[in-house]
Amino acid sequence: MNTTVRLTERSGSTTSQRSKGFVPVVIYGAGSDTQSFTADAKTINEILGKNPRAILKVELPNSGSKNVVIQEVQRQPMSRNLLHVDFQQIDMKVVLDTKVAFHFSGDPVGVKSGGVQQVELYELDIRTLPDDLKASFDVDISGLDIGDQLLVSDLPVHEGWEVLTPEDALIVRIAPPQALEEPTEDDVVAEPAAVEAGDKEAE
Repeated sequence: MNTTVRLTERSGSTTSQRSKGFVPVVIYGAGSDTQSFTADAKTINEILGKNPRAILKVELPNSGSKNVVIQEVQRQPMSRNLLHVDFQQIDMKVVLDTKVAFHFSGDPVGVKSGGVQQVELYELDIRTLPDDLKASFDVDISGLDIGDQLLVSDLPVHEGWEVLTPEDALIVRIAPPQALEEPTEDDVVAEPAAVEAGDKEAE
């Protein structure tokens, strides 16, 4: 994903900047001091929608460009508007610790039989060179039947990645369908007796 984000110097209050369509950002890492700027919120949202783990280029005022990844995003709970973004500066020749999201493909045979798919882990912690990063980790779960589960240790080896998530971590499982409980006497609600044909209506 080849995307460049232009940063501008902060001016005025953060509330004022957000009202103009900008979001406060900081850049840190790679031996540099933390720096504060603003970025176009629409551009950041588009990046997050396509690939939140993409390697980006940010253009700093009077300082050229730097390679970064989005490390943390803060949003307003109700509106989901961007509040703050952290960029981590990276060296393309040095490994970094990051996350990659799972993309599950295929319809599990267990779900077709009435089972329930339960996802316990959505991202994998990895250590890799920036050039080996991917937008997502495709995992085929079509073969999972009722009672089956997929652990980190079951994942195929991805060249260039050192997996940091524990091997026994549960990713997804297919749970049995929940049986309907038989009603107890306490659950039975008395219903009025049906009026049979010939009964006289109350006057």
